[in-house]
Amino acid sequence: MADGSPIRLPVFIASGVKDGPTVWLEGCIHGEEYGGAASIIEFMRSLDPNVLNGTIIGVPVANPASFNFRSRVSSIDGQNLNRIFPGSLGGSHSFQLAAVIGEQLEAHADYLIDLHSGGIGAEVPFYAIYKDDGGEVAQRSKDLAKRIGVDTIWRTPDAREAGGTVTAEALRRNIPSVTVECGGGTFTEQHLQDYLTSIHGFMQAVGVLSGEAPVQKQYTIISGGSFVHNREGGLFVPACKVGDILPQGAPIGRLVDLFGETVEQIDNPYPDSYIAALRCRFYPTHAGEICAEAIPVERREGL
Repeated sequence: MADGSPIRLPVFIASGVKDGPTVWLEGCIHGEEYGGAASIIEFMRSLDPNVLNGTIIGVPVANPASFNFRSRVSSIDGQNLNRIFPGSLGGSHSFQLAAVIGEQLEAHADYLIDLHSGGIGAEVPFYAIYKDDGGEVAQRSKDLAKRIGVDTIWRTPDAREAGGTVTAEALRRNIPSVTVECGGGTFTEQHLQDYLTSIHGFMQAVGVLSGEAPVQKQYTIISGGSFVHNREGGLFVPACKVGDILPQGAPIGRLVDLFGETVEQIDNPYPDSYIAALRCRFYPTHAGEICAEAIPVERREGL
């Protein structure tokens, strides 16, 4: 920092007594999504190296300049770290951090699991995301996403050359990866258990931990969609729950002014869409912010 204090990323490393792959487990690439950090701390502190096959690298806070100010973007340069990979050592702070993380991933990781939430002002359901470029690494990522305890998976057809997320960077570096989304706003005991289920399942699926990873009878594959922005400011009042599948035109929520009058109705813009994020109830919302995320259902399939 400007006062000479160091910028450090805390790192857990657990090495098993038996050989196996190395899994990179990270949270807080968006600093306000602190449930991932709490879950990594809980998971890593409870590990017994005697039952590990391989190594787990746990990074609870991947973006300290964002985490320390409880912000989605960096307090140093205002950048969203999870949109600028592969970064650049000649760029601003976040670009430099992205480049360093990418280098460390390639040097050490066989797999990546990246933990996210809705942040302070929004909530998301418990689901998984994988990047799909049609290749073998993407297929392995999808297989892993089906083994972490979720029944909904967002397939993002993100080309290696285009994506600025850490999982897109992992794909470019041939590292299978899964993003876990869970909770937001208040971090509950259920959120913690969902995160831990996903982490344990991922570790079992890649062979770092013994046991059978959880699988579902059917998976809902979602793809496409977009953030839904409001045009009027006010307090957001949801009309549905995260994880609901709504028909086109169904109400998502509304904005009310400080006299309680409805100033805008927000409807689902897509057919049969999974509500992947919602503003928290009565959260103060400026015009043009994100009030929801709606993603159309692509298909349903088995394991």
